[in-house]
This record gives sequence, structure tokens and C-alpha cells, in this order.
Amino acid sequence: MGAKGDRTKGNIIDASKKIFASRGYSRVTMKDICQVCGLSRGGLYRHFSSTKELFMVMLDNDINDSRRVVEESIKNGVPAKVIFDYYLQYERDAILSESHGIYFAIHEFAFIEKDKRDYFKKRLMDSIEILSILFEYGQREEEFKEFDIDIVASHILYFFDSLKTSAPVFEPDKEMIEKQIKVIMEMVI
Repeated sequence: MGAKGDRTKGNIIDASKKIFASRGYSRVTMKDICQVCGLSRGGLYRHFSSTKELFMVMLDNDINDSRRVVEESIKNGVPAKVIFDYYLQYERDAILSESHGIYFAIHEFAFIEKDKRDYFKKRLMDSIEILSILFEYGQREEEFKEFDIDIVASHILYFFDSLKTSAPVFEPDKEMIEKQIKVIMEMVI
């Protein structure tokens, strides 16, 4: 696929993320995506065969971007504390965001697409691995405490996932989130 095709595919993914966030996973059709993107059915199907495929590519891009950012930051010698602070800021912003729908859509996808349970387990393991790479780097550079990396990474991921999906219901305030992030930082730094 050429540069134009890659841009079109990226635009489809970006526009789709917004529609999935507003409608959830199950209520989005390829027709909806065509309308949002201003593409014909043939134009859309040239890039994606279904909403399921599109959603999975969107999720894969997200995890691949996270991995790339962490690995490039480490390669460039960015201090582990700076990378971790960026991660915490990202999660804080996601919790406080008005657009929580994408997290509901992700969970909805996991419940509806039962044949993709292994995919979600792998996605979770990839997320733990990315955070573990950061923690190993931080410990190696003596910026982070010694702790069980897999357990702490798992705990942090489950914690933030829970907050992002439940935030619209119990509406955590910034002060509560900051206190929780401080606890996380005390586990690591």
C-alpha cells in the first residue's frame, strides 16, 4: 500500500475511534464508518473487511505505538522516571477525559467477540510486557526500587483499566486520582 493508502487507512482508524467511543462496538456498522470517513463502501472495504477487523487494527496500533514510544525513549536515554511520569499523565488524562466510551467499546468487543479472548489475553500480556520493560530499565538505572515487576505491572494495568471504565459512573475527582497515582509512584520510585 502506498503513502496515500496508508494515510487513508490512518484516517479511517482515527475517525472510527471516535465513532466507536460514542456508540460502542456493537452499534457501529461499516455504513456508519463510510459516512464518517466520506468513503464509498468500496473505498472502505479496500482497507478493512469488517468493523471487527478495523477495531482490532485500531487496538493493535495503540499497543504498537505504546511499545514504540517506550523502546525509543529507552534507546534515546530518556530517564525511566520521565517515561513513567508520561505514562501516568496519559492514564490520568484518560480517566478524566470526557470520552470514556472507547474503553466501554473495548470491553464490549471482548464480551461479544468470544473467539477473540486469546487476542485479549495476548493484548494484556503485551501491555504488561511494555510496562515491565520500563520497570526493568528503571531498576537497571537505579531510578526505581526493587519490586516484583510482573506483579506491579499487572496491578497498575488492572487498576487503570478499572478506573477508565468506571469513571463515568462514579466520577472520580482529580484529587482522588492524584492520591492513587501517588500510591503507585511509591510502589515504583
